Amino acid sequence: MDGNEKTTRVVVGGVDTHKDLHVAAIVDEQDHVLGTQSFPATRQGYRQMLAWMHAAGDLLRVGVESTGSYGA
Repeated sequence: MDGNEKTTRVVVGGVDTHKDLHVAAIVDEQDHVLGTQSFPATRQGYRQMLAWMHAAGDLLRVGVESTGSYGA
């Protein structure tokens, strides 16, 4: 690899769902939590969440918790 190539870190996202907002986290390959953030449970909020996750690195996958119960 030459000096001009940039390595991208691989990240995984996790989402805890709630009625009005979802709380997301991003973890890297070494299991370090890179950040957490809340997003509204709307179409725009989902777009913002994905953009936030993609900005952290190469998003491998996203796990979503409590998809039918809003965390009950």
